[in-house]
Amino acid sequence: MVAALPGIRIGATLAMEADDPALGADSYKCRIEDFKDERLWLTWPAKRGQAVKLQLDDSVSLALAQTAANGQPEATLYLDCIVVDRLVPTPQNPVPQVVVRVVAAGRQAPRGSYRLPVRMPLTDAAVRVSSYGTTSWKPIAAFIHDISAGGLGITSDEEVAQGLKMRVRFPVPAGSGEMSVTVEVMNVTDVSPGERLSKYKLGVKFDDATQQQRERMARAIHRAQLENRRRDQIAGKIDRGDEPEAPAAN
Repeated sequence: MVAALPGIRIGATLAMEADDPALGADSYKCRIEDFKDERLWLTWPAKRGQAVKLQLDDSVSLALAQTAANGQPEATLYLDCIVVDRLVPTPQNPVPQVVVRVVAAGRQAPRGSYRLPVRMPLTDAAVRVSSYGTTSWKPIAAFIHDISAGGLGITSDEEVAQGLKMRVRFPVPAGSGEMSVTVEVMNVTDVSPGERLSKYKLGVKFDDATQQQRERMARAIHRAQLENRRRDQIAGKIDRGDEPEAPAAN
């Protein structure tokens, strides 16, 4: 029942992530007009006056940012939904609406504490080095072993000192394009001490990522979690419930 989910109320504003053939994949604002059981009635999202194309059975992701009484950000609620109805304007209700069924829900803390295990190469990686008063970027080969809204876990053949800056470009999970950011190395671990060819695990945090980039990453991680859950359902590893999955506690 969506009424039991935190922050769900008539008038609440959400960000809908959808893929429009003309407008492209983007985040669009919408508002809750009504809700019942596992369904939400939403204002039809638009961009620059053009309505987003939504078909029946389309999958969309919703994000509801939440704040505490003191104004500090709390965990964001993410909803994985399927379009089940489209309501055209009428004299009684002049606002076009889209009806979605919530199939799964989850929460992501602002700090982006959840780390998604992955294994993928960095498209580009370079370490900032200084020598005799000049600064340059030294390319290195590395791959990502986990990813969160706040940083990356990287494995590299080269040791990189704590505190150094790196410039990285990498694929965002769940087919969400690429992201380029500067990161700071927070910790370094030699995972093969004593061996001839050492490997190092680096924990890095995003240094100059914008809030929009962090939110994009959090949404992508949530979608990847849902895809993993669907694969487990297909494989019969977990039961497929009729109710939305309850948000995980932080």
